[in-house]
Amino acid sequence: MRVYLAVLLLGATVSACGSGSSGGRDETPSSAPGSASRIEHCVDRLLQNTTTQNAADEEAARRYARRTYCARFEKNGWVYEDGAVSIAAQTWLDQGATCARGGEAEPTRTVPCEVERSTGGAQTLDCALLRIVRRSEVREYIDRLETNGPVNCDDGTGLDELGVP
Repeated sequence: MRVYLAVLLLGATVSACGSGSSGGRDETPSSAPGSASRIEHCVDRLLQNTTTQNAADEEAARRYARRTYCARFEKNGWVYEDGAVSIAAQTWLDQGATCARGGEAEPTRTVPCEVERSTGGAQTLDCALLRIVRRSEVREYIDRLETNGPVNCDDGTGLDELGVP
């Protein structure tokens, strides 16, 4: 699931920083009335920089984003009125990541993924979803991660470019 999100979002969103957010947005995510609107705003944000060949492809991408991410995030109260997503969605994806481990003469087993660090010691983040999280929440998240060493995005995006107002 996480890999497909990365492929979908990394290829789809070059930068969500310049997105048009509504001035009168709700400051707390919730599952209150209006969840359909929140979900559609979330889908719009996820796919705002995509290009599709035809309407059928666009609708398929919207259905996938809606069902796989935005509706789940809304159900957990992680989508704001303007479609921005709470950092809780990112941490949920982080915690749900699994990797295969095994060695010679031992069976492969599924385990939680370990933090990936580059040869320079930086932790590499999948930044796709962080593009549509509130900038203040992204900053706190990255500050917390940086207490264990440097952090960078898997696609080369600058950390200061992440998040929405």
